[in-house]
Order: sequence, then C-alpha cells, then structure tokens
Amino acid sequence: MSGGAEQAYPLVFSPDSPMIPVYRTLARIREEPTPVLIEGETGSGKDGLALWLHYNSPRRQAPFIKVDFSSLPGEFVEPELFGYEDPPTLGKLELAQRGTAVLEEIASMDFRVQAKLLNVFEGNQFYRLGGSKEIQLDARIVGLSRTPLAHAVDRQGFRQDLFFRLNQITVRIPPLRERRNEILPIATFLVEQLNGKYKRSSNVHPECRAVFEQYAFPGNIRELQDALKAALLMGPGREITPEALPPSWFLQPRSINNPRSLEEMERHHIAEVLRQEHGRKVKAAEILGISRKTLLEKRKKYGLE
Repeated sequence: MSGGAEQAYPLVFSPDSPMIPVYRTLARIREEPTPVLIEGETGSGKDGLALWLHYNSPRRQAPFIKVDFSSLPGEFVEPELFGYEDPPTLGKLELAQRGTAVLEEIASMDFRVQAKLLNVFEGNQFYRLGGSKEIQLDARIVGLSRTPLAHAVDRQGFRQDLFFRLNQITVRIPPLRERRNEILPIATFLVEQLNGKYKRSSNVHPECRAVFEQYAFPGNIRELQDALKAALLMGPGREITPEALPPSWFLQPRSINNPRSLEEMERHHIAEVLRQEHGRKVKAAEILGISRKTLLEKRKKYGLE
C-alpha cells in the first residue's frame, strides 16, 4: 500500500497515482446507497474496487453478491437476478439486501432484463418470477463494464434511460500502462502475497522494471499477477529475473522508419487476447468486439488455430 494519507487505498504506490482520484470519488459517496458504474479494461481491478467500496461503507457487514452477465445463458439471467416465487427461491438482488449487488459486464445484459432492471431503479422494488408480492430493494447496485457503457448506448446495445440511472457516479480505472512508475512496486507487493500463499521467499529483480515499463499489459494487473505466479512457481531460484517473464513481453515496438503493418498489429492483438483468455473464443470475441465467426476467420487468416 501507499504511505501517508492514502494508506487505505490498495495497490497505490505513488502520490500522483491516477488511482487516487478514483478512490476519493468512491470515498465521497460510500455512506450513500447511490448506484455506481465502474469501467475499466479486463484485468484492471473492477471487482476489487467494488469490494473496497463495499467494505468501506456502512454495508460492510451485509452480503456482497455478484452476477456475471457475460457467463450466464440468456434464459438464466432473470431467475438469477429475481428468483422464483414457487418454489421460493431467492435471486441475487434479494440475497444482496442491505449489502451490495455487483452486476458484472452489464453491457452484456439482454434488453428484456434491462427493462426489468430499469423498473427496479425507478421503484426501488422488484418481484420474484411468478410472484405478485412487492419486494423493496435495499442494496447498492454497482455495474461493471470493460468498455465504456456510453459506447454500448451509441451502438443501441444498451438502453439510454437505464444508462442514465447507472451513470450517476461513474469511475474509470486507468490501465496499468498509464501507471508505469507503479508497476515495479505493484509487482513486488503481489509477489509478497504469492510468497505467503505458496510458502516461498521470492523477490522481483530490479532489472524487471525496464521490461514492465515498455510492455503494454493488455491484461493489466491480472496479467501481471498470473505471470509472476508462474515465475515464482516454475523459477529455479528465489529471485524473479527478466528471463522468467513471458517472452511476449519483450516484443519491442518497431521504429517509425520500420512501422508494424496494420495486419501485424491485429494479429498480435488477437493472439494476446486469446492468450489472456486461455483460448476461450467466446470471451475473446467479446473483448475484441467481433463475432465468434469473425474471430474464427481471423484465426485462420493469421494461423492462430
């Protein structure tokens, strides 16, 4: 953690960290039940920020409940959120009473569910499926999105009226590449946590800083943590050196006189997203903003099968 007045802000290691305004915004509204929208790239720490808000609010003793819309088949979304009247089954909104309900990848939500959620916001109430008893909602709703939700509205993939309800307080998590001077201390902190978990005594060699600061980190802190975990578990010594880091991190950008072609850049980006998602094509296609069929065609084109 950082020193001084920002000690309560996890993974903040610089007095000018772009994360400090994010935490301060949430700190100002933590006493209120205001809906919050957290936007940030994959792996940037949206879940952790929602958890920080929950545990630094008066709701800390109540449940912290998550729903991931990107992983739920369409027919299961409404039962997951609202539950059933017969037999009585609690949905996630009801389970989150007096606590926090986190709606992950909210841009993936079906339009029908969006309409029902809008009614929840407008009346602060909902009904179990098949039920007629009104249930008052007493939970803070936090929406998470890897892409700006306003873009989904522009593409007519998300209701504008629901966006206005969610957009009362919006924070953007800066990607790791915008926090260059914090990457080495973040890596050191993560390795200390991994040491405790796996009973090791590793540390990060200072020469890793140069590698960290020139790499784009499309997977952000999650990518950094996964790589450090592999280096710690597979490495021969107690020190994580640059040689233990993923080879793809050493791909230097070409000079302006020998620029990378658009196709090369696309191939590299698709390969990196597939690697980050461990080959999960549906998830990779969502991140890339293309259909699964288009991803298949591009994989064939670039020899990524």
